[in-house]
Parts: sequence; structure tokens; C-alpha cells
Amino acid sequence: MAGGAAGRTFYQIWLADKATYPLFLTMGCGIALLTFRLYHASTPPEVTFSKKNRGDFSHWTESDGKEAAKQGENFRNHPVRNFFKTVKPSIMPDLNDTMSK
Repeated sequence: MAGGAAGRTFYQIWLADKATYPLFLTMGCGIALLTFRLYHASTPPEVTFSKKNRGDFSHWTESDGKEAAKQGENFRNHPVRNFFKTVKPSIMPDLNDTMSK
């Protein structure tokens, strides 16, 4: 007995059926979101992966605190947040403008 996919290609199994397109789109968006979140969670100034940086206490205790404040500000104001500062906070801004007149 052969399985259901015996002798069929990847295209015949997945891409010929148009019902699988939302699945690929959803998985792609999920992987992109996961990648962005993983990058964002591992790049703040407080996260260190090497033992050398973790053992260096001057990294954690700065005398004036200005450098830490600058690093925190740069981390908080990432490009995605800056993009959404320029966009109107509505789903359909043109429709809202038309309906409010």
C-alpha cells in the first residue's frame, strides 16, 4: 500500500489546490512576526549573551547614566514605532475623512 502522496510532487500536493494559499500566507506572516519579535527581544542594551560582557560590571553601572538613557531611547524608538507615528490611527482614514464631512 502506498501513501496518499506517492508519486505526486510538492506542486501537485500543495500549490495546485488554491485552498492552501491562505495557509501559506498565514504561516509566512507568523514566521515574519516571530522573527521580528525574536530580534527585538534579543537586541536591547541589557541583553548580553557572552560571558565576557556579563562579567563586565562597568557595562551595568555607568557613572553618569547618559549613555544608558541614550541606548534605551534608541531601543524604544525603533523604525516600526517611528513609522506608525506618521500614520493616522484609523483603519480607513480616507473613508473616515469622507464620512465626517
